[in-house]
Amino acid sequence: MKVLILHAYSAANRGDGLLVDEAIEVVRSAFGADVELAVAAHYPESFAYPDVEVVGTHPRAFLSRTGLPRHVVRYWRRYDLVVGVGGGYLRGPTLSAALKCVVIHVVQLVIAGRYPARRAYLPQSVGPFPPLLGAAVKRLLRRIDRVYLRDDRSMAEFGGPNARRVADMVVSSAEAVARRRDSSPAGPPVLSVRAVFGRVSDPVRRLAGRLEEFDGYVQSDVGANSDVDAMASLAPRHVVTASELLTGPPRVVIAVRLHAALMALNAGHYVVHLAYERKGWGAFGDLGLGDYVHNVWSFDVETVLRQVAELTKSADLRQAYDEAVTAGRVKAGRERLALIQELRTLAMPLVDDW
Repeated sequence: MKVLILHAYSAANRGDGLLVDEAIEVVRSAFGADVELAVAAHYPESFAYPDVEVVGTHPRAFLSRTGLPRHVVRYWRRYDLVVGVGGGYLRGPTLSAALKCVVIHVVQLVIAGRYPARRAYLPQSVGPFPPLLGAAVKRLLRRIDRVYLRDDRSMAEFGGPNARRVADMVVSSAEAVARRRDSSPAGPPVLSVRAVFGRVSDPVRRLAGRLEEFDGYVQSDVGANSDVDAMASLAPRHVVTASELLTGPPRVVIAVRLHAALMALNAGHYVVHLAYERKGWGAFGDLGLGDYVHNVWSFDVETVLRQVAELTKSADLRQAYDEAVTAGRVKAGRERLALIQELRTLAMPLVDDW
């Protein structure tokens, strides 16, 4: 079996890198450790997988010998399955975002739809788009054999006979550790932010000002997606490293990026998510944590402060939180197993040959 994974971004954005890890894990679970893999990535140099070929999708790489178009032309019949990595890259809420999406991701969607192999896109959030571009993306998605969507709005706007509603890959990740029970959160809360549409929202700034003290965390430090300046502008007491966050004792975490929130949950923390896209409500709803997701532009600061205080002080509330997460993960794990089986079924003639 030979599989091409499209739409990767950069491992320097930990959430996007984790979704590529999950895509590789799912493909290997479906077809075995010996499956031959290639990954198409915007920053290919950021990925270092043994025995995985990585090709470039940055516009500058398109005309090079290592770019995706030439790679596809050269290996037009090489791959048995084309997989779109999970994520939220098919979106265009502004003109500039829509243009970037067309140049980088819609091109890959066209390639996937025309490639002479079976095609599956792992759990996506799709949209919003301007009407004409949205209609074009919807038609292109119809060419994909199976499209997994991770939120209800994407299902309503872009779902079709080939679509299935499943949880985000990180929600169902096998890497999620057991919750740390019978332990109060250690230290002040951790606040992780990003500049959405170029700025940190006013409610986030008010929240930072109301917290007596807090630590920061930077989820992404790559190109225009760097969170370093946004985080520094709020003057945290200390900026924790990824290792400190993912291996340290339980804390209350307030996170703007979805996968900063989900990675913190996987590491045993209690998380309040300040969402800026539909994917946030989808993931936290799937985990039974709908009360802990808020709109980053309009959330009530007092409500978030109250939730932080309650999660810090109340063992009963933390137990209820843990139970909701456990139930959500069990359901997501069943969906993941079904997805893996569907991938096998999708490529069944090729698996038989292999």
